[in-house]
Amino acid sequence: MKDAFDVLMITHSSLCKGYEGALKLILDIDDDDFWTLSFENAESLEDFSEKIKTMIDGVYKDRNLVVLLDLPGGSPANVSLPFINSSRKFIAGINLPFVLELMTMKKNGISWEELNIEEICENASRSMVFYNKLLDGGNV
Repeated sequence: MKDAFDVLMITHSSLCKGYEGALKLILDIDDDDFWTLSFENAESLEDFSEKIKTMIDGVYKDRNLVVLLDLPGGSPANVSLPFINSSRKFIAGINLPFVLELMTMKKNGISWEELNIEEICENASRSMVFYNKLLDGGNV
C-alpha cells in the first residue's frame, strides 16, 4: 500500500483561513483534509515556532506532510524550515491554483510516492494571466 499525505498551510495572519474557505467552497474539502497555522500580529517568533513544532513534530510526527507557505523568506517560512526532512515537502509562494491542484490530488488518492510537487509548481506558475495583454492581442 502506498503512503498518503497530509497538508498544512502556514501563513501570515488569516490568509490560510481564506484559502481554507475557498477550498471548502470549490472542492468541498473536509476539516481533516487541510490544517492551518497563522502567524498573528504581535505574536512572538518564539511562540509561533512553538506552535509549528507542536503541530509538525506532534500531530504529523510520523506522517508524510506537505507544508504550504505564503511568502518565500517570510517569517512563517523561515520559522518552519528547520522542520524539513525526507517525509516533509515545503513549498513557499503558493497560490490558489497550486492549492486546488494539490488538494484535488489528495482527494483523488494520489500517494506520497506519486506526488509531483515540481509539476504542480510549474502548472501554478503558468496559471497567472495578465488579462489586459491577453485581451488586447498582446498590445498593452
